[in-house]
Amino acid sequence: MPKALLLIADGSEEIEFVTPYDVLTRAGFEVKSAGVQLKTEGYAHCTRNIRIVPDHPTLVSVPSQSAHEIYDILILPGGAPGAKTFSTTPAVQELIHNFRTSGKWVGAICAGTTALVASQKAHGGNKSKVTSHPSVKEEIKSAGWQYPEPDRVVVDGKVITSRG
Repeated sequence: MPKALLLIADGSEEIEFVTPYDVLTRAGFEVKSAGVQLKTEGYAHCTRNIRIVPDHPTLVSVPSQSAHEIYDILILPGGAPGAKTFSTTPAVQELIHNFRTSGKWVGAICAGTTALVASQKAHGGNKSKVTSHPSVKEEIKSAGWQYPEPDRVVVDGKVITSRG
């Protein structure tokens, strides 16, 4: 059974978290979620004031050095505050790097794409063709990433991004 790891932070978009979780579960994946830098222990406070309880309340319970050996895909939902948390958390940058260099799938939705850029800046690696929410497009393009327009979904190798 394939396995997916879905990150969540305060300020993540609810629908961009719940939809991949639901779709992948229905597709036969074992899906687990992990909280990143949550201010309130036990749940993420999302953009529309919905609280979501992740399977792992902290990323610490999912070792970044071995997560890419356990899971087949890493998914980063959007929501500007949540994406900023992903982008500024070294453990998330390392996690993304480990998934990408191991040939595993990485998916980013909306502003979550900025975490891919942050990981590449911190650890090196290839820049992919990506898309994102229009509000972060210039940030991504100025970092040297290819941004095909007007694509709503971009698949480049094992990196999947969407506008959200």
